This record gives sequence, structure tokens and C-alpha cells, in this order.
Amino acid sequence: MASPTASTRRSPGSSAGSLKRSDERASVAHDIPLETLVTHLLAAKRSLSSMNHVLRANELATSARHAQEEAALLSAQSGFLRGAILDQAAILVKVRRSLQATYDWGKRDFRVLVKSMDSVDGELGRTIEFLRSTEVNSLLRPQDEQRKNLLDFVDEESVNMMRDAMKKSIEELQGIQQSFDGDLLRFDNDIRDLKKIIVESQTQESDDEGQESQAFAMDMMMDLVENSSVMAQLLASLTNHFDMCVTAIRTTEGGAALARRRAAEVNHLQGSDGVSISGVIAEQESNMSDLEPTTDGDRAEMLRVVVQDAGEVSDVVQEIQERLVVMEQDGRVLEQRNADAEKSYITMLEAFTILGSIGDRLHDYLAAEQDFKTRWELEKETVFDRLAEMKVMRGFYDGYASAYNTLILEVERRKAVEDRVQNIWRMAQDSVDKLLAADGASREAFRQDVGEYLPTDLWPGMLAVPQRWQVTRIEDEDIQQAVGAEAAEQNNSSTNSRSNRSRVQDFGRISISFVVIFVSFGRRMIKLFVLPASDLAEPHRPKRRAVHNPTTTVDKDKKKMFDKTGI
Repeated sequence: MASPTASTRRSPGSSAGSLKRSDERASVAHDIPLETLVTHLLAAKRSLSSMNHVLRANELATSARHAQEEAALLSAQSGFLRGAILDQAAILVKVRRSLQATYDWGKRDFRVLVKSMDSVDGELGRTIEFLRSTEVNSLLRPQDEQRKNLLDFVDEESVNMMRDAMKKSIEELQGIQQSFDGDLLRFDNDIRDLKKIIVESQTQESDDEGQESQAFAMDMMMDLVENSSVMAQLLASLTNHFDMCVTAIRTTEGGAALARRRAAEVNHLQGSDGVSISGVIAEQESNMSDLEPTTDGDRAEMLRVVVQDAGEVSDVVQEIQERLVVMEQDGRVLEQRNADAEKSYITMLEAFTILGSIGDRLHDYLAAEQDFKTRWELEKETVFDRLAEMKVMRGFYDGYASAYNTLILEVERRKAVEDRVQNIWRMAQDSVDKLLAADGASREAFRQDVGEYLPTDLWPGMLAVPQRWQVTRIEDEDIQQAVGAEAAEQNNSSTNSRSNRSRVQDFGRISISFVVIFVSFGRRMIKLFVLPASDLAEPHRPKRRAVHNPTTTVDKDKKKMFDKTGI
């Protein structure tokens, strides 16, 4: 990049050549005043202070070259580290997505489990509410008892315990999710920190822009070197002009003394600038230079060039200063680029360190995923077991509610059987009463007809009154006794059976008819009583009864029995 302040004017560097080009000589002018030559000499001496600018320019060029080399090296190293870190970061992102997929699966599964829990609990709750709202029929309970519902006869605490267990399972599942969520959050923070430091280390340029910027930096570096070289050439021109001024003063009569005096005055007022006119004059006197004029024409040409170049000294000095300003700006740009490259490299080292720490914790994150799956499946099995228990519990309560309806039907059936049995006993009692009444009338007729002719001791039962029969209710313990008596009766021998039949015949024709009916009915009831419980539960089976001969008690749960009583 060329300096925008590059001069196109003729510089004092042309002075040396002017002395050697004879074809450009002009007519000899009048002698230049010595004071003017001294003034030009002092101005040339002051212009040599630009040497500091040239030294600074050389320093800037050298520093920029080293900075550019270091920046290129750091950029290459940073690029390599960035590529490796980005590859590892991409792997971390894939791992994070896999962990997130596991977490999302857990959330979906949790919603399904909660929905299943709500469904089963809702069904169980509706069943419980149905039991609570169903009052027990008054026929099933004592009359003085307070009205109860079906729920009063089951243990509702088991339902509450099951619901508490389900709530605990939900809390456990949520705890498992929160634990895994904490691990994911820490993983996210690690990836976020790594991404942040990578972004901070990246330049805001694309690849093409980066290449253009690198080329621009190289051009800037070349401009620095070029400006430094031009400034050195300009300083050489100023030095040559100063030497010509010294030669002109030295070859002019009285010029050396005047120059020394004026230089001393300037040094006294402004301070020394490091260039001694006396020393230069003495050096030229001791060493003949190629600027020394040999003829009057050469001296006239030298004076012409000195005067001509003296007007350009300030411009040359200004150009050196302007070029130095441009170099300072370019140097700061290159230094900033070098600082950015160094910062990017340091940041990449930090990112690489962070990546290493993330790699150390990556095993923990993967182990957390496996732990999440294991704990989740275990708790899920527990939930399924409890759901199955709730379904069984609901099935039991549904069966209980359904059985209650069957119980009502059974109560009605048993009441109908009871009514039929009572009707049978009532009809039997009426038949017995009629038979006994007829028997009494027959006995009276017998007594009227032949009673006066028969002695009373001929038959002890001649004057006996008819026997009376009565149906009464017995308790459950009597039923057990009747069952034992029936079992003993079934074990009797055939001799006992014939004896029983003979004893029945002693009651007479009317009594035999009654006892036969009674025994036949009683045997049927006994058979029913000793049947298994599963057979008794069948709808066509009558209620339990126990009946025995007229000399034993007949047992029946809240039913009738026969007691033999005399009249």
C-alpha cells in the first residue's frame, strides 16, 4: 500500500546529481549572501533531526515484521486447536441430544403412567363412592341400628394406603427426573461455556474475508517496509544537502566563523540537536569530499543547487513526518492483529482445558443416564404392581357391590321359602288339629258305645286323651345337636329302623298318617342340611332345617320345630 502522502516534488537528493550535470548549468548568478547560506545551513542542520523519525520507522518496520510472523504462527495454531475443539464439541452435542432423548422418553412415559394411575384411581374412586352411596337394606340389619352403607363393612384404609403408595411412586419418579435433569443442566452449562469461549476466540470474518484480511495485512507490512526505506532515502538527501551547505559555507570567506557563531547562538537558545557544524567543517577540511568544487563553475552550480534544494527541505521533513504517522497507524493495526491472534490462541488453550474437564465429567453424565433408566424401570415395575393391586381391589369392591344385589335376591328368596315353610307347617297343624278333633269325637263315641262294658284295666290307654303337637322355633345350637342326632340315626342298624316303624304304628291309623308325613318331610330337610355349602348356595335349595322324631327337639335357624306335649 503506497503512502497517501508520497511526494512527487523534487527532493534534495537531486543536489548531488545537479553538481554533476553540466548540461543543466545556468548562467552564473550573482554571489549569494553569506547570511543566506548560513540560514540554509542551519535549516539543513535542523532537518537532520528527522533522523529520529527514520529510526522510529525502522523500529516499526522491524516490530511489525516480527508481529506479523508471530500472528501467522499463532493463527495457524489457533486454527488447528479450533478445528479439533469444534469436532469434539460436535460429539458432545450429539451425546447431549442422546441424553435429551432419554429424558424426553422419561417425560412421555411419566405422562402415560400418570394417566394410567388417574384412570385406575378414578374407576376405584367411583366404585368406592357407589359403595358409600348405597345404603344397606333394612331387612339385613337390626331395626334399632343406625343406617349404614356398604362402605361401612369394608376396610377403606387399605384404599387410602394404596393411594398414598401411588403418590409416593409419583414423587419417586419426579425425584428421578429431577436428578437426571440436574445432570443435564450441568452438561448444558459445560457445553455453553465451551461454546462461549470458542465464539469469543473466533474472528468475525468469513474464510474469504479472512484471506483478504491476511493479504491486506501483508500489503500493510510491505508498505511499512517501503515507507521506512523511502524515509531513509529522504534522510540521506537531507544529509547530502547539509553536507553541501557545509561545503558552501566552508568555501566562502568568513563563512565558517559566521556559521559557528550562529550555530552556537541557536544551541544556546534551543539546545543542541546532536549535530555539530564545527565538527562537520573540521571533518571536511581533513577529508576531501567529492562535493568539493574544483572550479568556479562547479562552485556556482553547487550554490545554485543549495539554494534550489533549500526551498524543499521543509517539504521533505514534512513528508518524513507524514510517512511516520502512516507507519504508526499501520503498526498499531498490525499490533492489534497480533494481540488478537495471541488472545485467540490463549482462548483456544483455555477452551482445550475446558474440553478436557468436560471429558472427565462425560463418564458421569453417561452413568447418570444409565442410572436414570435403571431407577426408572424399577419404579415403573413398582407402579405396575400397584396398579394391578388397585385393579384387583376395584374388582373385589365391584364384586362386593354386585354380590350385595345378589344378597338382596337371596334374602327375598329365603323369605319366600320361609313363608312357604310356615304355610306348610300351618297347613300341617290344621290337618293335625282336624285329625285330633275327629279322634276325640271317635273316642267319645267309642266310650259311649262300649265303654261301660269294658273294664278300665283291660287296656291302660283306654281312657287316655289324644296327644297334642305344636310347632316352635329353635336356636342354632339346637341345629348342631339335630345334625349330630341325624348322623347318629344314619349309623343305626336296620333293626333300629324296624323298631322305629313299629313304634310309629302304635299311634293308630290317624297318628301313623301324621308321623309318616312328618318323617318324610323331616328326612328331606335333614338331607338338605348336610349338603356342602356350595350346594346350599344354589337358588333352588331351601333353607337349612333339622327335624327328628316326636321325642326330640327340631332345630331350625329362626324357624319352627315340633315339641311333643300331652293334653
